[in-house]
Amino acid sequence: DMELMRRELEIAKGLEDCKEKATIQEDVGEEEIMEVEEKETEGKEIEEEKDTTIQDNENTTEETAHDNTSKAEEEEEEEAIQISSTLLHNASQILSTIETTTLSYRVIPPETSTQLQNHALGTYQTLSSTYLSTHTKLMKLEKRCEQDKLITGSLSEHREKGLQDARKLLETIQKSVETLAESLNQDVPKLEEEEEEGNGTGGDKDGIGLELWTKDSPSSDDHGQGGEGGEGEGGDGEDVVLLYGPFDDEETRSFYCDIPDLLSMIPPALLGYTAEDVERIRNENLERFGDNSSSAAAAAAAAAAVGGLDDVEEKEMDVGDGGNEDGGADENGLEEGDGGAEKDDGEGSSENKDTPHYKLMLLLEQELPECNRRETIDELAEKFCVNHGASKPSRKRLSRALFLVPRTRLDLLPYYARFSAILNRIFADVGGPLVTELEQQFHGMARWKKNINLEGRLKNARFLGEMTKFRVAPPIVVLRCLKRCLDDFTGFNIDVACCLLESCGRYLYRMKHTKQRLSNLLDTMMRIRQAKNLDERSVALINSAFYMVSPPQTTSSKQKRKVVPPLEAYLRHLLIDRLANDDKTISFVSKQLQRLPWSDPTKECGALVCKYMLKACRKGRYEAVGAV
Repeated sequence: DMELMRRELEIAKGLEDCKEKATIQEDVGEEEIMEVEEKETEGKEIEEEKDTTIQDNENTTEETAHDNTSKAEEEEEEEAIQISSTLLHNASQILSTIETTTLSYRVIPPETSTQLQNHALGTYQTLSSTYLSTHTKLMKLEKRCEQDKLITGSLSEHREKGLQDARKLLETIQKSVETLAESLNQDVPKLEEEEEEGNGTGGDKDGIGLELWTKDSPSSDDHGQGGEGGEGEGGDGEDVVLLYGPFDDEETRSFYCDIPDLLSMIPPALLGYTAEDVERIRNENLERFGDNSSSAAAAAAAAAAVGGLDDVEEKEMDVGDGGNEDGGADENGLEEGDGGAEKDDGEGSSENKDTPHYKLMLLLEQELPECNRRETIDELAEKFCVNHGASKPSRKRLSRALFLVPRTRLDLLPYYARFSAILNRIFADVGGPLVTELEQQFHGMARWKKNINLEGRLKNARFLGEMTKFRVAPPIVVLRCLKRCLDDFTGFNIDVACCLLESCGRYLYRMKHTKQRLSNLLDTMMRIRQAKNLDERSVALINSAFYMVSPPQTTSSKQKRKVVPPLEAYLRHLLIDRLANDDKTISFVSKQLQRLPWSDPTKECGALVCKYMLKACRKGRYEAVGAV
């Protein structure tokens, strides 16, 4: 700092000297001008010469002052540059000295530093293992929640909260692991993918989501079930399972699985939806049911009974248990009341037949009960969506009409179930409430033993089975109803349980995710049959339902017939099948043997004739010995 101040003073002093010189020169110019004025009288020539001289002197003075100022500024810049270069040189020397200097003393001993590093690495390893185990548990929890959601339709608040807490915990651990790994110069552990589950009761073959049988890619587990199920046709049973999954033939599979996509056929405005709503519903259907063109099994049935009935809420529906004591009478009353109301509506609207209310009444009362073909029910579903789909009261009335199917028209149940399956993929308030009402009615009628309405109970059980095969009702509904019947396996409960097994038991038994649970219920039913002294009718019903679900395995396996060359097969036919002890047959066989290619040594005709002659005598055909 002192050096800089000294240089600044020198520069200021130089500037003052330059200013004094300029002042002196200006004074000299003024004196000359005064002399020229005194000598004006001497003549114009001398005056002009003096003026020129004065101007030259002034220009020279100004140039000298400007030169002195510019030189002073250049000196200041050079001095500033010299100062900067000097400081940089000194700084570089100091840095080089610091780099070459070695520390002769450490604040922390090497033992303490090594121990601290080991503790840090141990903490990182422990945290990494916790991170991996937490991720594995979270994957299992997510899969279990997905299965429960497919079984029951939704997750409880407690389960959703637990899943969110587990995800937040994993994120916190992941941040800590990444921070430690960056500080310790370690690699972040890689998360392992979900491994394949080989127990055959849960999980899919590829470990990705929930996958069932599809027409294009049959699963190996279904192949195994074909042999185990014992179709009674040897290898044909396996082929049926491979081709049609849980169904017996292509026509049945197509009826229950090929559902028309009305979302792509009907404009969204007629359905009361926007384009965004249609896309959202289509994605939900794709996730739940899969592709219509290839899916033959339910995504809803994918996880059915994986966790068992013990993990699902065992309690019966409160509304169903607290229903009317006489379920059949309640159903009849509903039918009569609803029919009377519709009749009144029909009388009031008979004058104007173009109103939507009148058209809906005709559809529900006349057209729907007459649908006994697949094409007709599909057209009727499309007609309802176009004309009445956007009206919520119309959908509610439709759901009620489907629920009140006449109990003597069991032939309508598959078509009613297909109708609800078509609309369930568009409107969520058609299939769900219908299944809820059916289950409530089932438990309500099963609670009171004085209820003697067997036809209503059988209709209800068969309707639930059809809804399960159409993937409208979760499989847990039927399994819960079957368990309810097995808890009190007497009276009409035997008929209802057998009806459930006959309607959808084979379907659930062929699905790998429900096979184990249904097998346990079947074993329970057979043990109860052996323990109780049941009448012949009940025993016959139980055996019929059981063997319809799980046919008995055939003990005698078909032996494959040995394929032999044509010449050898013909000799076998002549000497074993045709040869008899009479002159006509002996003459015919002899002539045929003479026509053999005896000249060809590769045919070995002599050896073959001797072989089958000895076989003919050895097979116990004593009457052929003389002919041979």
